[in-house]
Amino acid sequence: MSEKEVFRAVTATDVARVAGVSQSTVSLVLNGKGRGRISDSTVRRVTAVAQRMGYRINQSARHLRLGASGTALLAVPTLANSAFAAVHAGAARRGAEHGLGLVVFPVGAEDGAGRFLLPQQALDGIIACSMPAETVAEVSAGVPLVILDDASAAGVPAVTMDVAAGMAMALNRLLELGHRRIAHVRAERPAWTFVQRARAFDLGVGTRPDIAVQRIPCPFSPAAVRDRVMPVLSAADRPTAVICDDDNMASGLYSAAMGLGMGIGTDVSVVGFNDAPVALQMIPPLASVRLPLEELGEQGVRALVGLRGGEPARPVNLPVEFVERESIGPAPRE
Repeated sequence: MSEKEVFRAVTATDVARVAGVSQSTVSLVLNGKGRGRISDSTVRRVTAVAQRMGYRINQSARHLRLGASGTALLAVPTLANSAFAAVHAGAARRGAEHGLGLVVFPVGAEDGAGRFLLPQQALDGIIACSMPAETVAEVSAGVPLVILDDASAAGVPAVTMDVAAGMAMALNRLLELGHRRIAHVRAERPAWTFVQRARAFDLGVGTRPDIAVQRIPCPFSPAAVRDRVMPVLSAADRPTAVICDDDNMASGLYSAAMGLGMGIGTDVSVVGFNDAPVALQMIPPLASVRLPLEELGEQGVRALVGLRGGEPARPVNLPVEFVERESIGPAPRE
């Protein structure tokens, strides 16, 4: 056998020759269509030969026959945020179960706004995370589209997380601990998820005249949060509890509080969102609203597969969880 023959890919014809069956039999067995048509002994023999020879199904040819590329685009605002890495992990895991590869495409805008150009390749669909539907819809050119973390577009399959319920959980727990001066550090971004958090906070405090509320819009960075909240925490009527739109933003509040000699969880209680790995690295560990980011990615792929299969679009809203840690405690006595 020549060197060229040694290194060429094993074909179905090779498997058929070694197994002593026809090529069509090999095709039926390896594509899972042999049940009831081919004897069990033949199925076992063909499978064993294929495994021994290292045969791999030609996915490109398979997708060509099915009229599909086997590739979907996962569009995210940025790769710098660990939350989107978690979404990708879940989407990739579910995609592999369906023979669907994912290309991660960073739009380059932190808030997902603006126009972007899709990669010039055949796509089975687009999964757009944390971006307005209209941003993606206008360039998707009829490609099946699923939106994650945004439910603003009618008729587009959307998978969201119940961040409003998460905000309510955090707020209610702080109220149970006796806090009546509460601030909300809000991300200065137009993303749907942050709008929902703000609305839920406003709704929760709107019927409570006994609560003194402060709303603090901030850029999405710890340094910006530190600078914005420093004068707030220095005031005589400072909040005794603060809810931040993100764990990284909460780290900026930690910095400001510690710079003022305040104890986290004693002088001021702090809650974040996401329950990212950084939440456990902070001292004390940060209480946070845990978002099911990997499941968000998984459900996005499931919705895309269903959409391509002709299933009607159904919105999915995933439950979240409030994780209590040492960063919150009873309201300090006056």
